Amino acid sequence: MFLPHAALMVVVAWGAPEGRSVDLLASMDHWQQVGGGPDSFAIEDRQLLLKWTRQEPGDLITRADYENFDLSFECKLAPYAESGLYIHAPRNGACRAGLELELANHYGGKPSTTGPCSIFRQVAPRATPMKEPGEWNGVKVHMDWPRLVVHVNGETIHDLDLSSDAELKYKLRRGGIGFQNLGWDGEIRNLVLTELPDTERAVPLFNGKDLTGWTVDGGQAQWTVRDGAITATGDGYLKHEKTVQDFDLRMYVRTSNAANGGVYFRWLRMDPFRDRGHEIQILDVPGAIMTTGSIYGLARGEDLAITPGQWELLQLFVRGPEAVVYLNGVRSCATQALKHVRPGHICLQMHRGGTFAEFKDIVLLPVK
Repeated sequence: MFLPHAALMVVVAWGAPEGRSVDLLASMDHWQQVGGGPDSFAIEDRQLLLKWTRQEPGDLITRADYENFDLSFECKLAPYAESGLYIHAPRNGACRAGLELELANHYGGKPSTTGPCSIFRQVAPRATPMKEPGEWNGVKVHMDWPRLVVHVNGETIHDLDLSSDAELKYKLRRGGIGFQNLGWDGEIRNLVLTELPDTERAVPLFNGKDLTGWTVDGGQAQWTVRDGAITATGDGYLKHEKTVQDFDLRMYVRTSNAANGGVYFRWLRMDPFRDRGHEIQILDVPGAIMTTGSIYGLARGEDLAITPGQWELLQLFVRGPEAVVYLNGVRSCATQALKHVRPGHICLQMHRGGTFAEFKDIVLLPVK
């Protein structure tokens, strides 16, 4: 399969790289909590505390998104504790769309893809140099896409080219940084984040305020902007002015129960039918022939759980006759049989009266 982005190797320098340093432990104002209870996380004496409250799990994610950065901190965990550092976490809690560095002090066995120091579910570490429970561990992370280097207690445990990995290349390239609370006590201190220059050439297709750049292209649907999202009711199509052939696309989608809609790509016009290009289906009915995340008429999506009224992260990667779809960080389907290989528009569809669909944070990465 294709690579979503061109590989670019860099030289790691741990000194004082150019960029802005962010004091994330100055206050909780830098963070937003997803799940957990009111006491699951706290900042006291410039330390981030992970507390067991019987209301786990919970995640603490930075309010700001980051692409490239140097991050260092120390962590101390209770016996047999499990936690994780999130890299490029999305905004809807579907953290599998990004990366997770497993922070745990379990002992025994060989390094694994789900053990201490792993890129959780993805890559086993070279070693697991975590110290005994109650001792401080030093962690350094260098993220300069596609290069990810991780040191724990002075030992290099990961040195990865994300663009060359069959799954990691589809992970979010930008997102929040965060920590996971699964019900064990832990402490984070000396947290230093230094931003590095962005290299993602993303093009926002929606400004969050109005429909600038978008035009109705058929149907009777009502398209409005509300609370930073494009909201659609009725039956019709909304086309963006930009044309693109090969690209990565990401957005958040939210629907009412049993809503029917879609995201078209390589769209030319509504009629004739062949000029509509291809559609990613939005239909939260797992028993349907083409459920949410399907490439309509070509590849059925997996029966992935989505919840009406909640934001879902949709990602689409298109190259020539190939397309791959991810829903909340999990692969939904793929095809190598796209019939329409040509520049075209991104077009949103609403396809059922009495329901609604919403779209926000629509970002395109054109690929030459």
